[in-house]
Amino acid sequence: MESLTRPPQQERQQTATSFPKTPAKPKARQTGPTAPAMPTAPVVQTLPTSPVAPLPGSAFSVDGQDSRPRQPAPPAQNRQGAVQQGFAELRLEHDGLERLALVVEPRPVARRKDQAAQPLPVVIFLHGAGGSARLAMRQTGLAALAERADFIAVFPEGQATPQGQEYAGIQTWNAWNCCGYARDQKIDDVGYLAALIGRLKADHPVDARRIHLAGFSNGAMLASRFALERPGVVASIASVAGSLPCDTPPPREPLPVLLIHGNRDRVARFGPAAGQQRSGRLCEDFPANAQADFWVRGLGLLPKARKVVDGRQVRARVEYYGPENAADSKTGRASVEYVIVKGGGHAWPGGEAVRFRYCDLPTPDPDATALLWEFFKRQARPVGPEKAAAVKASPQRKSGKKARN
Repeated sequence: MESLTRPPQQERQQTATSFPKTPAKPKARQTGPTAPAMPTAPVVQTLPTSPVAPLPGSAFSVDGQDSRPRQPAPPAQNRQGAVQQGFAELRLEHDGLERLALVVEPRPVARRKDQAAQPLPVVIFLHGAGGSARLAMRQTGLAALAERADFIAVFPEGQATPQGQEYAGIQTWNAWNCCGYARDQKIDDVGYLAALIGRLKADHPVDARRIHLAGFSNGAMLASRFALERPGVVASIASVAGSLPCDTPPPREPLPVLLIHGNRDRVARFGPAAGQQRSGRLCEDFPANAQADFWVRGLGLLPKARKVVDGRQVRARVEYYGPENAADSKTGRASVEYVIVKGGGHAWPGGEAVRFRYCDLPTPDPDATALLWEFFKRQARPVGPEKAAAVKASPQRKSGKKARN
């Protein structure tokens, strides 16, 4: 794998956090993420040149120049814009639990008349451990982008630790070895997402060929788990500050994958922790690179990147794996884009300049939200012979009709 493999120097001001797998305890005290001490803001290294040219695809790029105003990020109500209160609650019962998701659908007045009956792409975003649906909206600005770019944004919520227990109210996902209450109770989050997608297809104008799954940290891990365990459902996935266990089974279908990771991330580690003895295993010593290697090799792509975009005046290195042309591909839709954020910690790149729970301060760019949508809008599941025939036979079928997963 072509990547930045040298572990970053540790800053003294940074407080490391982790979500270790802990021994089983009585139900009165559940395990969960290790709560960090109240830290001072971390030192986020910048590149020597100023201003820093944002990564191509950033919403703040004008002719390759950094046009972002030199001021703190705007408050959440401005990032959310018109959709701050414009979401619907979607509640469903799965596996004996009531689950919640917030759905932001572009309002009819914001769409052209000729688009009113057209099915829309869907982006399902999974928050990190300790996050929530509303926090994910604020952290990413994805809800406001959904209205501008004409797609449906969905923000499910993980299972919260019950009141009276350790880490009460902390919401997590069951993603293999992470995290907290959802992991310890073996919550069926994969099944919940499948049920949620079914409801979305039934109740909203969903384009079933363009359902995309993204997540941050613990949510990124669940996005990968869902794609691996439920092939044939999503068109593509994006993992921001995520990771994979060493024994993750290989993918069973071609899939476009976007990976975004800071090279100073010490929660979902980019490289060895301070004082950590090398094991000689990529997945233990360099988890972020191992995640990219997993997808590249598992999808049957060449281990050497076909294209690398990097430079001293850009904050991110981007490695592209896959065929130059889709027509030349022998691996179907499989492709991997690996974005390494230089100086980036455990945070949403380009997000609001706030240190959220278990997170570092974000770098001002690249704009991870813009990168996600630029990647997703190029992806769609193919229409097979049977599906093509069905579509041709009933062109007037209602978009809200319930479809099979």
